[in-house]
Amino acid sequence: MDAVIDRGTLRIGIAEEDFLPWIGRDKAGKLLGFEVDVAHDLARVLGVRPEFVETPFGDLLNGLVAGRFDVVISAYSVTAERARLALFSVPYGQTDYYLLLDNNKLPKSASEGDYDVEGFKIGVIADTIGEAISARSFTKAEIVPFPDDEASRDALSKGEVGAIIAATPIPNFMMLAEPDRYAIGSEALFSSSEAVAVRPDSLRFVNFIDAWIEENQANGRLQAAREYWFDTLEWEQRLSKGDEPADQPAE
Repeated sequence: MDAVIDRGTLRIGIAEEDFLPWIGRDKAGKLLGFEVDVAHDLARVLGVRPEFVETPFGDLLNGLVAGRFDVVISAYSVTAERARLALFSVPYGQTDYYLLLDNNKLPKSASEGDYDVEGFKIGVIADTIGEAISARSFTKAEIVPFPDDEASRDALSKGEVGAIIAATPIPNFMMLAEPDRYAIGSEALFSSSEAVAVRPDSLRFVNFIDAWIEENQANGRLQAAREYWFDTLEWEQRLSKGDEPADQPAE
């Protein structure tokens, strides 16, 4: 933390991929999103400038350990595997994952609340928590892996699968767009907690970040930011052309 203050900049590892409403770009090409707001506010409290280091999501942990940036703020889920190499703050966000159904593709053998039937295809993102949970939750339905969330959503919209595992707020956005077609078919299947990751030698720094998160949860700043990005579409007008508010975090 002292090095950050002396340098005058907080170097933030953030995914180069767009995961709206977590991370995206405005009409001028500048980063925006819930994670970007969190990073700006943390830098402001430290009295330094934010410096975003865009990195492929899968390389964020390696970049942190190598010292290319000071923190990771990128819808970064807390996992035991990552905690072997990094310290995590207390969580500042939670993402719930649901079964998002295409009502036009439901098999006759399915019933409300029970869609684990033979012949029903459920799309998931390969090599994620969602794929592992789906394999345990759905033993009869066919689990179809996709390389990323965009591919899974495309498959759902084209009718190639009857459902996907989708993170909030994606189901709400899709149901708003086509209320007669899409529906949530489950309680939350699982949830992930997002936190700030720092290098393992940064105990004082993570203690400061914990205090900042606790303070901003108490005063409502984090809740207000979440409501803006996840409960409204007011920010759509700020997006660059072609961006869509329907990507999910890479976990």
